[in-house]
Amino acid sequence: MKKGNYYTFLGFILIGIICRLVFETFQIDWTHTWAYLSFLTILATYYGIYSQRQNSTEEFDLTMDFKGGAQGGSIFALGYGIFTYIFYKWVHPHFLEIFLSTRRQDIIDRLQETKQNEETIRAALDNFNAFAELIYVPGNLAIITLTSLVFLSIVYGLIFATIAKFFPKFVNQ
Repeated sequence: MKKGNYYTFLGFILIGIICRLVFETFQIDWTHTWAYLSFLTILATYYGIYSQRQNSTEEFDLTMDFKGGAQGGSIFALGYGIFTYIFYKWVHPHFLEIFLSTRRQDIIDRLQETKQNEETIRAALDNFNAFAELIYVPGNLAIITLTSLVFLSIVYGLIFATIAKFFPKFVNQ
């Protein structure tokens, strides 16, 4: 890839960062994060195929298109994974604490509604705390984000490569 293409992927990463910060600023439900991340992964994957075709004179087949798409999406995934770590570690370090305390209270409320005894409630909270210590830490969330976005870019890369094979004008060569 040419240097200019990396600037485009950096632009996709910056758009993702801006979207995340807007979500935090306006207190939009964080569960909507995957909608814009999926869209940006689709754009990065498509742009990976497009830029590979524009910058190369070789004959393209399904494998080459797949490689370009997966590479583009993976560059985006890596950049956003790094941002995820930085966000949860330094930008908004209390987000995970707030989320976990809210979730703990939800567990207690639901179990008390069903008239569970204290031992069951304590066991459920211990189970949740053991799970939360593994998942809800900045490093693990960054790895989960990175892995998920790479997987999405592979799936989208395969879809776009298949479309490009049968409809070459899809990736305007």
